[in-house]
Amino acid sequence: MTDFEIFSREEVTKILLELGIPANLQGFRCLQKCVLKVINNPMMLRKVTRDLYPKVGKDFAIDGSVVERSMRHSTEIGYNKTGFKSLCNLFKTDVVWDYKPTSSELIALIAEYVRFKAEKNGIKQEPFED
Repeated sequence: MTDFEIFSREEVTKILLELGIPANLQGFRCLQKCVLKVINNPMMLRKVTRDLYPKVGKDFAIDGSVVERSMRHSTEIGYNKTGFKSLCNLFKTDVVWDYKPTSSELIALIAEYVRFKAEKNGIKQEPFED
């Protein structure tokens, strides 16, 4: 594993836990894997239900619809626990989330945050493939 991969995995795990998403849920692992895939290839956000979710499902031997449902369940639990107030802390903003973000919104937000934080810390990312 490269330094960037280790850094990314640690940061994604830390953020998901701060959001109140329980680590024992299948949706936690699915969210984690989705974010890591999007960090490596942001173009995957264009086809989440046709490309990203089935690829993650293949990693866990489940269907793409199960990936989507388990992530939705996990984000619901995290949002009910914390209201995702830690997102405001991450992005240094006073804007309060008055709605639960979709799984793809959450994946995109976390992926961008981790990518920028790695760049800020001088950790280089390998160029992603299309």
